[in-house]
This record gives sequence, C-alpha cells and structure tokens, in this order.
Amino acid sequence: MNSHEPLADDDDLSAIKAMPTELGVLLLIVGVGGLLLPGPVGAPFVVMGGVILWPRGFERLQIGFQRRFPNAHHQSMKQLRRFVSDLDQRYPRTSTGEDH
Repeated sequence: MNSHEPLADDDDLSAIKAMPTELGVLLLIVGVGGLLLPGPVGAPFVVMGGVILWPRGFERLQIGFQRRFPNAHHQSMKQLRRFVSDLDQRYPRTSTGEDH
C-alpha cells in the first residue's frame, strides 16, 4: 500500500450520488449477479447502486465500509470508476436538456 496514495476521496460519495438512477439500477443488477458468484465480487456494486438509488439509507453503509475496509473501498472505487468510464465510452449519455 502506498502511504502517499489517498484511500478515499471525500468527493467519492457526492460523485456517486450524482450518478443517474439508471446506473444505480444497473449496478444493483451487476452486484446481485456478483453475489451469486463465489466471493464478495458483487458487494461493492450493490453498495454503490444503493447509494445512487437510496442515498440516505446506504450512505452509512458506504461510510462504514470505507472506515472498516479502507483498502477494499479504495479498490472498489477504482473498479466502479473503470466500470462507469467504460460504460460512458460504449454508451455516451444523451443530453436531456438539463445542460444548457
């Protein structure tokens, strides 16, 4: 572990909350599928999908996960950013008129 590399960004939670609802549903589906596989592969996706869909309910869970398992949280956030980046490249978001 690099001591100079931050384990968790304070902006991570606000960035997760700002993601579209559809992504939250997709993350939950991927997370449930991952939970069916051996090991905790899908748990980060379930937590992040929950934070997007139900921020008040899952925020404590996410913060607790971050405090108790900082390295796993850091890796989960990297995995989530990679997943969202790949998703944006494959399926760019269309403008809904909110951004003028």
